[in-house]
Amino acid sequence: MRFWPKKKWKKALLATFLILLAVFAVIAGVLEYSVYREISAPLEILNSQSTKTALVIYHPGLTSFAYDVTYNFSSGLASVGWRVEISTASPQAPTNISKYSLLVLCWPIYDFSPGPTITSQIHRIGNLNDIKTVIVAVGGGMDPFNSVGSMNKIVQNANGTIIKTLTAFRSNDNLNMNMEGSKITF
Repeated sequence: MRFWPKKKWKKALLATFLILLAVFAVIAGVLEYSVYREISAPLEILNSQSTKTALVIYHPGLTSFAYDVTYNFSSGLASVGWRVEISTASPQAPTNISKYSLLVLCWPIYDFSPGPTITSQIHRIGNLNDIKTVIVAVGGGMDPFNSVGSMNKIVQNANGTIIKTLTAFRSNDNLNMNMEGSKITF
């Protein structure tokens, strides 16, 4: 029995299917790489005059949504007196967190789980030493497999103390995200 059919229409159909399969595989590979690659960016500081310091680590994602949510939340923290240091989840991000009073982790939900960039950053840091942590999950519209719960467990297993968990979905009104940042108190 031969794999390649003898009839022209079957050959054309099979060839079309194989070409579409190859194109889909290439597109999926590019998207997978784009979603999960670590992007290094210089450390940015908001409100450098404050004594309380928060470290915000985020993964930018494929669109500007995660960036916008991260910076909106960070602006809320800065507006109420926090010094905010912002970095992308990468080997260049700070791993010595002893000088920070607050850790904020923001990432887009892809493949129904916390992204490997943000979890890799937690592993690079190691022991979170009971640092107060805010988790901000960004997504298209829902979290069907509870990736936020998975991230909570990852942070708790790294000895972090979660004080707030937030979600920002494109389908929701997220204009109040900077107000959430301004509500973080001890």
